[in-house]
Amino acid sequence: MPETTEMRKPLNETVLVTGSEGFIGLELAQHLLSQGFNVIGASRAPSAKTGQKVPLRRLPCPASPDEEFDALLEGVDHVVHLAGIAHTQLKTDATTAYHQANVVLTDRLAAASARRLNGKFIFISSIRAQCGSTADSLVRETDTPSPTDLYGQSKLAAEKVVAGVLISQRYTVLRPVVVYGRGVRGNMRSLVALAKLPFPLPFAGLIEKRSFLSRSALCSAIAHCLVTPDTDGRTFIVADRSAVSASEAVKALRRGLDKAPRLFWCSPILLRLAAQMFGQGRRWKTLSGKLVVSVDALERTGWQPVEDSIDELRQIAAYL
Repeated sequence: MPETTEMRKPLNETVLVTGSEGFIGLELAQHLLSQGFNVIGASRAPSAKTGQKVPLRRLPCPASPDEEFDALLEGVDHVVHLAGIAHTQLKTDATTAYHQANVVLTDRLAAASARRLNGKFIFISSIRAQCGSTADSLVRETDTPSPTDLYGQSKLAAEKVVAGVLISQRYTVLRPVVVYGRGVRGNMRSLVALAKLPFPLPFAGLIEKRSFLSRSALCSAIAHCLVTPDTDGRTFIVADRSAVSASEAVKALRRGLDKAPRLFWCSPILLRLAAQMFGQGRRWKTLSGKLVVSVDALERTGWQPVEDSIDELRQIAAYL
């Protein structure tokens, strides 16, 4: 850990986690509790059926009055803002929906945090705010952001809102790549479903490397940023250290399921065309195209990434 990095311990501090009933939020709440924080969850429609073990509050809609956002933060020291619309949740382009859920809601919550909190605001953005679903060269935070779709553009706009509202710099923006873990949904869930099929798969030719991110590692990155002043006012890409190809990922998942890899070669062009015929072209590009990122910046502040995505995928395959 760098000598200039100063970490502190939470002293009976409370973190509000928006989107606490989601894929990341459920594990994050438990991780923060294990690190000594008190946790309050926030959701648009709080439910007692999700397995959440922390107090829940209703997350106001973007048009709600300031008083509702202030009430949400009563007794709160820090905020981790996960809630929003992901790029896999809308079937068609919906500029207004993305803007309201990803930009306006973030603006209202950040403004309330500026009024009410002395602690940290952690905004979970996306690698799509940095670039498209593929990239020819190594991606870093210092690159000029070039989102290629409405989702990425809305996340980048939300990042700018956070930086503009929280002028004290008591915030951190994290841009995670595709996240995997128990109960995963979206693009990663599709790869898991393919690995579970009982017959050989034509993926041996999918050799382009992609960066993935363990959900537990993302949770540790969030907790790290809450207690590390060196992360204040900064934006970081988050990923496992090693990138893997789609073929390597499927092999790892199958080994973790006690299955033989059973991959054979087929032209990647034909596979892409087949995916497009079934309306899965965008998802296929996300899983099979090249996208390798650097995590050096966050690591220099003291955070430790997962070293081996292949080994991690193999170990947790049975729980995905």
